[in-house]
Amino acid sequence: MVVKSKRGRRRYVAFEVPCGTGRDELSSVVDGCASAKVITCYKGLATVRCSPEERDPVVNAVLEGMPGSRSIKTSGTLRTLRDEYPELRVPRKRKK
Repeated sequence: MVVKSKRGRRRYVAFEVPCGTGRDELSSVVDGCASAKVITCYKGLATVRCSPEERDPVVNAVLEGMPGSRSIKTSGTLRTLRDEYPELRVPRKRKK
């Protein structure tokens, strides 16, 4: 595991987005923020990873770029978000 001092801290922001929003569509909205990456976008919920300094610009970009969306919660770990909002867990594809 990489040490935080090298990798840097991360924040995971959960959003409610309009149903039918795709991952690529959300990625194009947050492209202006250097460290932002869409982790999941599924059934009207999305998770975006960013640095703590870019949290506010990412939230503003999503709110402006996707009318009808809202920020639900920000966390330092994906586990915390997924424990509180189980809908953020996307079923994995099984390898054969």
